[in-house]
Amino acid sequence: MVLQIRPSNADTPVRSVAPDSAMTGPEQRRQTRRNADHFVRVSTTTTGSARQTETARMVDISEGGLCFIGSRYLVPGTSLGIEFGDCRIVAEVRHCRLREYGTTSEFFIGVQVQEILEGVETWLALTDLGD
Repeated sequence: MVLQIRPSNADTPVRSVAPDSAMTGPEQRRQTRRNADHFVRVSTTTTGSARQTETARMVDISEGGLCFIGSRYLVPGTSLGIEFGDCRIVAEVRHCRLREYGTTSEFFIGVQVQEILEGVETWLALTDLGD
């Protein structure tokens, strides 16, 4: 079964009360964000380049997307394949923000899920949509 995620038509963004969110600034999501701590495999294919894959750490998830920490900048609009557990999804980069901690640099990357290719039940359980 393949599940396509359609953007919500809600008029008002959800306001987050969690001060320890991975993102900063006022909440702009239309779906509630849930903390997550999962390793994910992220694959990109750029025009004229070989497929690039890295392991990253998912930090939060919502009905329509997720945020993960990666080691390199990804241009908004980039199409990604993301795998974790039995889930395989297609997503698009919405934002990529550099965070520096001492001598360590990492990128917080927010993506919008376009399609769930495998693991729909796992996705629904993680986003609490299976209730």
